[in-house]
Amino acid sequence: MKEKIIISDFDGTITKKDTLYHFFKEYASDGWMTVEKLWKERKIGSKECLIREFELVENLSVELIEEFIATLELDGYFKDFIELTNKNDVDFIIVSDGIDYFINRVLEKNNIKNLKIISNIGKFSKNSFEITCPMEYKGCKVNSGTCKCKVIENLKKNYKELIYIGDGTSDFCVAENVKLNKLFVKDSLLEFCIDKNIKHTKYNTFKDIADIIF
Repeated sequence: MKEKIIISDFDGTITKKDTLYHFFKEYASDGWMTVEKLWKERKIGSKECLIREFELVENLSVELIEEFIATLELDGYFKDFIELTNKNDVDFIIVSDGIDYFINRVLEKNNIKNLKIISNIGKFSKNSFEITCPMEYKGCKVNSGTCKCKVIENLKKNYKELIYIGDGTSDFCVAENVKLNKLFVKDSLLEFCIDKNIKHTKYNTFKDIADIIF
């Protein structure tokens, strides 16, 4: 059993803004916010949400996605943080309810390689995304495409200490239901933890987290 693993959300956590939210805000027709609201209210799962939102993007193309990805920025300290995990032999994994296509392209753009990623899978085909969810779990309380709680429970078998980093709605279930050794939060996840009286540590950038962990 290894000593510890750091588990991080991607959209709005590693990136400075929520990738898919801003993509749909920029390119989808007005109805996408209605779909987003249904997901936030837990009336539909994330897989259905993503499928319906992508259907509302007119003229979806690789070029359009690349145009958007070029505007994305990472947390300014993230690359240094990954170097610290490697230097200290601490495992790091991205667990996202987003789409691997976007995650991989953003990381490639920033010359970040060999990170382990668990997420929904998006294959571009005929101007649409075919979305599959290999970590979908029938017992998931919020019907996520990637059940983060189940993924982390599986990781518990191999690590003594679990550290989680997140920022938003897809992290709520983890914060509320998974026993973690450390939970780093910001934005709406911070508000959620305060409201639910969940033990947490506030952060602004990965530098704040590094100062505590390493």
